[in-house]
Amino acid sequence: MKNRLFIFSLITVVILHSYDTIAQSDVESARASVVKIKTKYSVTNKSGKVEPKAGTATGFCWQDPLYVVTALHAVAGVTEIKIFKNDGSSTSAKVVKALLEADLALLKLASDLGLKPLALAEVNVNAGKSYTIWGFPHAVNKIQDNEVRLSRSVETSPILDDIINGDDLKYQLEKQKYPSTRAKILKIGSTIQPGQSGAPLFTSDGKVVGVADGGLRGGTALLNWGMPAHYYVPRLSTSQDLIPNTVSLQSSLYSSSTTIPEDATDEEVNEIIEEEAKENTIYIGDQSITKSWTADFEEITATMPEEDKASLLETIKLIGIDMSDTWYDIYEDYNTGATISIPYGESFDVEDGWYYTCNADASLCYYVLPFDAETYENAKTQTYSLFNNSFPAESWVSSPEVPDAVEENDQYEEASYTLARVSADGSGKVLVFTSEIYGSDLMVAFMIYDVNQLIGNVTYQKQYLHFSLAMEMRDFAYDY
Repeated sequence: MKNRLFIFSLITVVILHSYDTIAQSDVESARASVVKIKTKYSVTNKSGKVEPKAGTATGFCWQDPLYVVTALHAVAGVTEIKIFKNDGSSTSAKVVKALLEADLALLKLASDLGLKPLALAEVNVNAGKSYTIWGFPHAVNKIQDNEVRLSRSVETSPILDDIINGDDLKYQLEKQKYPSTRAKILKIGSTIQPGQSGAPLFTSDGKVVGVADGGLRGGTALLNWGMPAHYYVPRLSTSQDLIPNTVSLQSSLYSSSTTIPEDATDEEVNEIIEEEAKENTIYIGDQSITKSWTADFEEITATMPEEDKASLLETIKLIGIDMSDTWYDIYEDYNTGATISIPYGESFDVEDGWYYTCNADASLCYYVLPFDAETYENAKTQTYSLFNNSFPAESWVSSPEVPDAVEENDQYEEASYTLARVSADGSGKVLVFTSEIYGSDLMVAFMIYDVNQLIGNVTYQKQYLHFSLAMEMRDFAYDY
């Protein structure tokens, strides 16, 4: 359920097989057959300059100790492929088979690393179950595990075309010829991180049910998917598809990619990747959010579901301020799958356990905090606890122009809240507090601004809208 209650508040305020497959006993042992894939390749940037790139992805052993399955887009057109086990041993590899429909590649290793082939298992795409993904997000050196959940779908057998918004992207994929927009997919309701392309989704007994492939942007939210392993992986060994010799258009989307100097050593590449991740990540204790991309208003709205886009554009038209020239930085919380947007050029800081950003004179501030509340009921309870503790009734009073709005769907464990208050001291400060709940995941956000500066101050009005729209665009990884 998408929260569109904030739009109402915004309007109101402004207007007023060769080896026997070895079935592993559990995920802990199965992870020994998961490998890190490092690539080198070059791309031509918008200025026409050739840029050397270092990429990372994930793969897993299948059918034979010398064979690894991964995402085709991570290895297509690259000049170098290296395979690393979690113990540090490594070898080179080459692409020997490609399955275009499913964006899958089969790699053959130059030497035996002692990998054990993994077993495959079929999964009910609409069971709504969670699985473990083992991989190397953001080029980390040691393998990591994350929980991912499959999203229920109205389709009995969902395909990629079901989640694509925007004709341009569909045209690009069809022109590239992989993955097919008719490919069967597993809809993933939590995030897949850069570097996890090709990573296996494991059952509790270490069998592979899916191959993480990537995602699309639906507004600022990420629409993630994997390929059903039992259906596609066995077809790799007999595929006659031509292996692409050019770099994929998704090479920088879900296989982690970093620009490197022409003559960079492996050690220097690792240092560059680590520094890039550090610069773009903000921490609160063991929680963090990472800046992942920047887009203009048109790019974001072009991939929104039509209903959400229409509501947003109608609001802006009603207010009468052109926002087409605004840009937004998008941050991701890889634990909850939350995406958080702020005006381009602003930056997040940390205060009292919140991520926040303000304008130059701090008359307009936006705070946000995504986290896992462990249960849906806890998430609902903590919404009001955070609100009451942060904004006591003696300091903030209700606004009759903007009544509280609550939507709860306990059956699907989704809820949205919008609570508006004004400062009791008569200073003109206005608070808009919102909460999004998706299962146990909770994202609380609020904005405080000066209503007096909205009157007749066009510059402040546009700045207010820029922050407001950024706040409205926050979301969880979601399937539409």
